[in-house]
Amino acid sequence: MLRTKRKAPSLVDLCVSLAVENVKYLGDVGETDLHLLDRILPHCTLDQLMHIEKSTVGRDLSSVTDKLWKTFYEKQFGERSTNLVIERMRLKKVSFRWLQLYEAKLKEIAEAENKLAARIRQLYKKEDDSMFFFLFQVHKKA
Repeated sequence: MLRTKRKAPSLVDLCVSLAVENVKYLGDVGETDLHLLDRILPHCTLDQLMHIEKSTVGRDLSSVTDKLWKTFYEKQFGERSTNLVIERMRLKKVSFRWLQLYEAKLKEIAEAENKLAARIRQLYKKEDDSMFFFLFQVHKKA
């Protein structure tokens, strides 16, 4: 029986594999080499990546995470919105981290939802007031 020789994984590969399997437990990755984070962090969910970004103190992870945040932005808000942001940054000759853009878009959506909810409450209140006035008039005539 022929056996093919497989190369044993390196210690680094084993550590990266273990980190990927346990990515949900990661927090501050402050001293971890960027080339290792580049192999580990793409396996994070949005919430896991957010937790790692917020937990890591004194280190900018954007060189590794920016492309990941762009992907999350595009998945959540669409290709059209992503391209619009890219075009606006190009025209204004500015650049922002995709995490900042993602958080700003979430804030913009929340504000729009709050305005809409307030408008709906206002319309219901107006309708309730009209109905009350109508019922009061009917009751007064009777």
